[in-house]
Amino acid sequence: MPSLRQAAYGPSLLPLELVEDLIVAAFRAAREARRAQTRAKPRPRRRSLTLRPGPETPCWNELVRQVRPHLRKYGAKAQLARLLGLPRQRLQDCLKAASASLDAERTLLLLGWLGFFQRGGELAPAVRPGRPPRKPGASVPGNV
Repeated sequence: MPSLRQAAYGPSLLPLELVEDLIVAAFRAAREARRAQTRAKPRPRRRSLTLRPGPETPCWNELVRQVRPHLRKYGAKAQLARLLGLPRQRLQDCLKAASASLDAERTLLLLGWLGFFQRGGELAPAVRPGRPPRKPGASVPGNV
């Protein structure tokens, strides 16, 4: 099983299973979009503006719905934010508050991250190596 970083930045070719999963998710999202369009009253389209998450973005909504269960573990959001190169608050805006969405490159990284966990990947704790142990008898700064 490759590590999370290898899964995100690994070979440029996507595994066949991931492509199949993306196709199935796209069909589900298209079906959901048709249902949402019939239920929701249409908002006037604004020109030259980025799409905001909502009923008009069913693929994004489905992606967020599938990512959320994997973010429940302590530290998962912080690790994902580091992987995507975003502040944690921006990730919160994208996934929870639904007030923003990611750019294409980061969305593809998020898809790879999700595929890693859907195939049984485990989140390893991000523990930084500690300080070297102090030598016995060494003075501690600040203590007289």
